[in-house]
Amino acid sequence: MAEREQSLEVAKQHQAAELQALLDGYKDERVVVLGGTCTGKSTLIGHLADAKDMDKLVFPLLTKDEADYVCQTPWTPEIGEAMTRLTKERIKVQPGEPVFGTVVLDADRIVHLKISDDLLRERTAARGVSFEDAKNMQQHIEAEMTATGLPITEFEVG
Repeated sequence: MAEREQSLEVAKQHQAAELQALLDGYKDERVVVLGGTCTGKSTLIGHLADAKDMDKLVFPLLTKDEADYVCQTPWTPEIGEAMTRLTKERIKVQPGEPVFGTVVLDADRIVHLKISDDLLRERTAARGVSFEDAKNMQQHIEAEMTATGLPITEFEVG
C-alpha cells in the first residue's frame, strides 16, 4: 500500500474511532446518523460496531417501481420526499444500533455528518457525482433535521 493510501486509511480509522466513542455515549438512545452523498457514511459503517446502513435496510423492501423512482437523477425535493416517506414507513431505529442514511427517522437523537464544500466537491468529482445534486440533498437533509426539533450532534468529516 502506498504511503498516501496508508495515511488515508489511518485517518479513516481515527475518524471512525472518534465517531464510535461519540455513539457509545448514546447507546441507550435511538440514533440516526445523517449525511448526504459522499459524506463517508458507507466508509464509516465498515469501521463501527452495530451500525446499520439505511439503504441496505430499505432497498430490499421497495418495489422495483419505487426503487427506480428514488434512484433517478437529477435529484429533486420530490424524490427526497418519496424516499423519506418510504423509509419512514419501513425502517425502525433500535437503541444501540445507529442507522446511517439520508432520511430523518423516528429517533431520539441525530448525529449529522458535516462536510465542507471543498471536500464535498473533491469527493463528488472523484465519484463522478453531481456536486449540485449532492448540495441539494445536503440542504434537504439539513432542513428536515432542523424541523424535527430532535437534539443534533454535529460530527465533522474530513
